[in-house]
Amino acid sequence: MKTFAILFLAFALLPLNAVAAQVPSHIPTWAFDQKFAEGKDASSSDVQRYLTYAESGFGNDKPVRDCRGSGACSSVFYFDPGFVYYSDVCPFTFSKDVIAAASEDWYVHLPGYSDQAHRIQGSYIKTCKGMRITASVYALNQSNPAVGQFFAQYLQRNADNWDYYLMDDTSSVLKSQTYGPGGGFCKGGGTLNGYCTRTQEWTNDTDVVNAHGTFVSRLKHVNGAPMRVFYNGVSFDASGSPRVELLRLSSQFVGAICENCVVNNGTLRANMYAKVLDTMALIGQTPNAAFVEQNTGKSPPGSDDQIAQRLVTTAMAWLGFIDNRTIVFPNLEFNTTNLAVWPENDIYPTQPVQTMRRGNGDLSVGASVWRREFAQCYLRGKPIGPCAAVVNGSSASVTPSQNWFTARLSHAVALKGGDALNGGTVSLDSQSASTSIDPGHALLLVR
Repeated sequence: MKTFAILFLAFALLPLNAVAAQVPSHIPTWAFDQKFAEGKDASSSDVQRYLTYAESGFGNDKPVRDCRGSGACSSVFYFDPGFVYYSDVCPFTFSKDVIAAASEDWYVHLPGYSDQAHRIQGSYIKTCKGMRITASVYALNQSNPAVGQFFAQYLQRNADNWDYYLMDDTSSVLKSQTYGPGGGFCKGGGTLNGYCTRTQEWTNDTDVVNAHGTFVSRLKHVNGAPMRVFYNGVSFDASGSPRVELLRLSSQFVGAICENCVVNNGTLRANMYAKVLDTMALIGQTPNAAFVEQNTGKSPPGSDDQIAQRLVTTAMAWLGFIDNRTIVFPNLEFNTTNLAVWPENDIYPTQPVQTMRRGNGDLSVGASVWRREFAQCYLRGKPIGPCAAVVNGSSASVTPSQNWFTARLSHAVALKGGDALNGGTVSLDSQSASTSIDPGHALLLVR
């Protein structure tokens, strides 16, 4: 007992910077890191400084080169085993390989059929050879082990040395899994707006979930180790409840992306905030599973619109934050060749005062208004005292009340400029915490 007391006292007397050294310099952050587009101008040191997950895909191994051996970031390889695109005028490079290998049972069909003429399908408009053409989009039958084996071999040949894989077009709901470019894929089945209520291969949501499980079990590295997979994305049932069964179905699924759930191409989606918080809580109850908040926008750097999108993105992440398991993917400047990373994500919240275990109600301070406080926060690894996030999902402006917090929070975080690599900055003492929050907007508060 005496030894324990001495050790405890020794830790308590450590200087703050020694404790802070254990805190990451930014919250978990995901961004594109590509040779010829987003991330093109980012050096390896930039990627390691700002990213936890660096994404690219076929023929673009910049994330592997930037992250390998650093311990700072991980590479993520994008692939899409959900849909295949067909055009005899302008073949899609990867889809052409899938189509060449496929037999008819690789596709999903209308109920009662198994022939090419009755595949469920959508349509995709693209420009090719100076013309606008319509390509067919088919859904792949992941219940068929041959489909999983094809993609396993594809990943082994092209991305075996990557850390993680992002599996696109992956839903836990039949209606969502069979909806894509062109709308619902069952237009020939007599269903409303083409939404599939069943297919020949899948009769219900459980069939779709099990199909993804069958598929991912085939994904192994050359050495036999299972590939670790994030999937896109989080889906909701008819009642609006999140569906995240895949994270419990297989340990190979390590995280789910909520794509454009909070900010969609620059539009704040206040009607989704409660659902997203419920999703974060549900994933938080799943051991070792991660939630990825992916948002998109292209407002001018540092504009009021962009800053609003950034504050909402970060505040929502804080509301459901779990160390190493809450990841921001703030693609709010996708017309950049830098990394889409922001100085506010250098603030790291720790020691939450309120838990968020059951859902959005745990953090409610009013109708569609939520807050979460943290006893100790850090900016680039240095302690800055308590902080909090407030999100206003209501239709009226609100002003934060000191009664919502245990600590005195006097200032709101002020953002200036654009992304971090273009000199964007945060100020912790230039804006009052009494700032009114517009409908759909958010604030980050500090002491």
